Amino acid sequence: MKKAKIIVNRKKPNARKNLRLAEQALRAKGFDISERPDFIIALGGDGTLLAAANSYGRKGIPILGVNIGGLGFLTNVTFRELPKTLVEILEKKFTIENRMVMKAVFDRKVFYALNDFTISTRAPGRVVEFSAVINKEYVCRFIADGIIVATPTGSTAYSLATGGPILLPETEAIIMTPIAPHTLSVRPLVLPASHKIEVQIGKKGSAVLVADGQRCQLMRRNHSIYFEKADYHVKLLKPLHTTFFSTLREKMQWGGREDA
Repeated sequence: MKKAKIIVNRKKPNARKNLRLAEQALRAKGFDISERPDFIIALGGDGTLLAAANSYGRKGIPILGVNIGGLGFLTNVTFRELPKTLVEILEKKFTIENRMVMKAVFDRKVFYALNDFTISTRAPGRVVEFSAVINKEYVCRFIADGIIVATPTGSTAYSLATGGPILLPETEAIIMTPIAPHTLSVRPLVLPASHKIEVQIGKKGSAVLVADGQRCQLMRRNHSIYFEKADYHVKLLKPLHTTFFSTLREKMQWGGREDA
């Protein structure tokens, strides 16, 4: 792990300065900056890491998320911790986490998402009619603002904000979370990763499919989107001093004493 490539969100304040400092930190620790890297440094927020995952995830190149953004569930190494983290990489004090990816097929187009797919209304204040089929079995039809199909990695993102459960990253499962359904009986659903899902857009309302909050596709009425687990995993490089539960405690401000 001696060659690295930096992906930076140039829209962030001081992006050029932070890029230069990150390059200096790499060279100071003996790393080479290369277009054929052993690992990627995603310098920004979670959106930067998701963009890097979309570009490099299928190639199997591990990605280290370094946070210069906001909340940062995925980019849980701070910029200040970067020099220390580079030393840990040299000393092989890290793990590689294989994160499940979702695949969506619509109108012969294929999309991938590390976090989630969202199907939501195109018109604020209007609703969309959905029907859900799982493993070719009809489940239900409902009206809502939208629906989220998330991975365990995405369980702490939009799905969580709309009432979905938190899953450990190594869990192989799919979360279906309705957004503001017009009935209390439609609740979040956790499915085995092997299941295949079809979501059909009904006659009521118009919708848009969004992959990882970044790539959009307009939907047509009476058309279906097919979801399933992708045939590859995204590799995230995690220093040993970062853990999922420590990130939850920090980002979600979980309290209480350990010895209470």
